[in-house]
Amino acid sequence: MFQTSPPPVFYGRFQNQQGFTLLELIIVCLLIAVSLAFSVPNLRQALVIDQLAANSRKIIAMIREVRALAAQEQHPYLIHFNLDRKKIWYQQDPPKSKEDEEQVQAHPGIQMPSSVRLQDIQTGTADKKTSGEVTLWINKQGYMDQTILHLADDQDNIISLVLSPFFTTIKAYDTYISLE
Repeated sequence: MFQTSPPPVFYGRFQNQQGFTLLELIIVCLLIAVSLAFSVPNLRQALVIDQLAANSRKIIAMIREVRALAAQEQHPYLIHFNLDRKKIWYQQDPPKSKEDEEQVQAHPGIQMPSSVRLQDIQTGTADKKTSGEVTLWINKQGYMDQTILHLADDQDNIISLVLSPFFTTIKAYDTYISLE
């Protein structure tokens, strides 16, 4: 009376599903490991160790900020580069008040690490300076003299930053560039 039906067959349902074999997964993991082994040292060099490039980016950002401040406030600014102490800072020319002068002194500016130095600075109006303090004047429209900053590190790698008088773009070269 009762008829029993055969159990359902699942072969057709699972037969077309595909997956990865263990060998394929091992090969993919091995390829990822090999590519990481080659790329991590270069990435580390670019992001962590390359203080020269990092400091040049900081200097570029500071100069752009000061030029924008001068144009926005319609007030001239001075950027000071102390080549011996490896320090860069800025202030208004002349400071508006005693409070502004104290605020600038409290602002740390950029202190470069021991492995990076300002090798020299060339401006359109003066000779190349290799020591002491160099001051760049930025007028109230954000214009300044054409200037080239040369940064170097302990391995004698050089980055030249070319500041254009009327354009806000600052070009960076990894060779020594001269005004001549």
